[in-house]
Amino acid sequence: MAVRNFTDYFKTEREIYVQNVSDAQVSVEFPVAANHTEGFLFPYTRDPINLTQHFPFDVIKRSTDLRKMINRRPAVLNVLTQEEYNAYFASKAKARGLLDGKGKPDIDAAIDQSEESRRRTADKNLREPIATTTPEPLHDVLESGSGPGGAAHFGERVRVVSREVVSEDDVINPRVLHLCNQVKAELEDSERMAATELLEALQQIPDLSMDDYEHIRAHGFYKTVKKWAKNQVAILASTQGEAEDDEEEDGAKPNKPNKKGKTQAQAGA
Repeated sequence: MAVRNFTDYFKTEREIYVQNVSDAQVSVEFPVAANHTEGFLFPYTRDPINLTQHFPFDVIKRSTDLRKMINRRPAVLNVLTQEEYNAYFASKAKARGLLDGKGKPDIDAAIDQSEESRRRTADKNLREPIATTTPEPLHDVLESGSGPGGAAHFGERVRVVSREVVSEDDVINPRVLHLCNQVKAELEDSERMAATELLEALQQIPDLSMDDYEHIRAHGFYKTVKKWAKNQVAILASTQGEAEDDEEEDGAKPNKPNKKGKTQAQAGA
């Protein structure tokens, strides 16, 4: 839902449903008191959030940061109606087999699962250690100079070997790495992301590569997730093979002579 006029939109107090439609986590500041703001992290997921469960309506109304994120192009955050919000989680509950006593999709159960996942992600982000600001050396010294501290005298050479290597982070999609870390074998069952939740999150990542799928096959933990990645590898390999065949067909065909020693062009003439 596009919000063109925030003054009109916030005239009536209501529930505010927000969905992250970007390809990253989104942090928004809310003015909770005079000279004091509080940040809120929208995780990298399409699950919408009822923002009024986390901040009072008046605080949300005063957040210029939220308005900027909603109005950015391409879109970063979308505002949903209550009908759209309920329809999203009804579909998710049906896909996960979450049913109420009447056999209908249990929307509340799907919302609770989503909120628990968001809290778990937020807690892990808070526990992540702060990286050191000291850069790693670019090379290892194999043979130092004869001067103090291994310094080289004039004319001496110091033998070094480069540390520059292609790391996993340079090859695998960072989102894939992050999600696979949520299901590591070392984690307790209660801390590990559920299989359906992991699969849904992976399926939302656009343009995954062969390396990404192979990483998921190796580190996706769940059989269903690994099987999905295996199928995607087969599909991607087939698509790449067809593309190569098309390139060969589109290339120039040699003008080979026929049995009489004439080329096709000459025979046609």
